[in-house]
Amino acid sequence: MIAYIKGNLIRNNLEYIVVEVNGVGYKVYIPDSLQQDLPTVGEELEIHTYHYVREDNISLYGFSSVSDLELFEQLLNVSKIGPKVALNILATMPTRDFKLAIINNEINTLKEIKGIGNKTAKRLILELQEKIELDNILDDTSSQIVDTRTNDSIEALVSLGYKQSDVYKIVVEICKEDKDISVEEIIKRSLAHLS
Repeated sequence: MIAYIKGNLIRNNLEYIVVEVNGVGYKVYIPDSLQQDLPTVGEELEIHTYHYVREDNISLYGFSSVSDLELFEQLLNVSKIGPKVALNILATMPTRDFKLAIINNEINTLKEIKGIGNKTAKRLILELQEKIELDNILDDTSSQIVDTRTNDSIEALVSLGYKQSDVYKIVVEICKEDKDISVEEIIKRSLAHLS
C-alpha cells in the first residue's frame, strides 16, 4: 500500500496531480480544496495518500493532512459512498465542520454538498455519528471546549447507553459555563439534563 508520497510536482490538473518519485510518476486524485495549497510545478511536495484498490479500479487519492485522509477512509466505509463523493465532501467543507455537522444531525448542512441528498445525509449521520472522535473537533472560533475532560465525560455517558450526538452538545455547553469543572460534575449535570 502507498500511504505517503514525497517528490516533485510534475503536473497539476483540476482533478489530479502527478508526483515524480525516483523517476516514477504517480497520478494522485485530490480534493479541489487542496489545489490552493499546492506548490508550483517542479517544486517538492509531500502528500498523504490512500491506495484505492477494486477489481476494475486502482487509484491514489491525496490529502494534505492525516485528519483529511482518515475522514476519507471513514467515508469509504459508509454504504454507497465512493471516492468521488468522498472527495466532494472534503472539497466542500473542512473536516472539522463536516464532523460537527454529523454529530449535531445537521442534515441541511450535509445536503449542501454536491452529490448528497436527504437519504445520503441521513445515512452518513447514522453510520458515522458514533465513529467521530471528539478530540479531533476543536473549534477555536466558537470557543467550544473539546479536551480530555470533555472526551472522558462523553465516553462515560455513552458507556451508560446515551447516544454521542445527544450528550455532545450538553457536555460542551456545561464546559463552556464552567471551565474548571471536574469530570464527575460534568457527568452529574449531564445526567440531570438527559433525564
